[in-house]
Amino acid sequence: MLASKYEPRKHTIIGWYMSHKIDGIRAYWDYNTRKLLTRNGKEIFAPDWFLDGMPDFDLDGELVFAPDGNECGTFQKTCSVVKRHVPDDRWKNVKLFVFESPSWNFTFNAIYDSLKTQLFTKHIELLKQVECLSVSQMQDMHNTYVARGGEGLMLRDPESYYESKRSKKLLKVKIWDDAEAKVIEHHPGVGKHEGRLGGCICTWHDGRNERTFHVGVGWTDEERDNPP
Repeated sequence: MLASKYEPRKHTIIGWYMSHKIDGIRAYWDYNTRKLLTRNGKEIFAPDWFLDGMPDFDLDGELVFAPDGNECGTFQKTCSVVKRHVPDDRWKNVKLFVFESPSWNFTFNAIYDSLKTQLFTKHIELLKQVECLSVSQMQDMHNTYVARGGEGLMLRDPESYYESKRSKKLLKVKIWDDAEAKVIEHHPGVGKHEGRLGGCICTWHDGRNERTFHVGVGWTDEERDNPP
């Protein structure tokens, strides 16, 4: 289930649920295969002890590497841990924040109430939902979370059902827009970056439009030495 963008003049959100937008790796627990999967269906190679604590029903959530206990997360740091084929000890600081259970065919509020009764292991946590009573309350919650380093908020219609696509019943509220793109080519660096990454050619599409573009700035030294 993917979120649409919140538009104040278009969406009425009073009575909806609000939660923090976590900057991690989207993860789907498939109980039938006993595997954690990315949004694109690729396996996440979590340690056996992590998988042994997963429940006997499907989950949709976000993996976050948070050694400092801050659930905001950092995408790059989480990727460096979660996307390895051989898991290491850093998984001890990875937590799965659960959004819902797609295998239960009920409305979101009913699923959330049921998930609150589950006894999850310490590395699995149900993402807290707060009822939206006003737009100003939503804005205050958004600004407080962003000040802590968070990305923004997610808004969900409590009477909605799970959809395996982009949905208007799930909205994201963010200061910055972002999107995922696929790296298709590396360009070598010059000058002080000679011998390592200079930039990447990426391709992006949203189902309607497609773009190819160059990203040459914003890389850390570690990323230039070990490019994506």
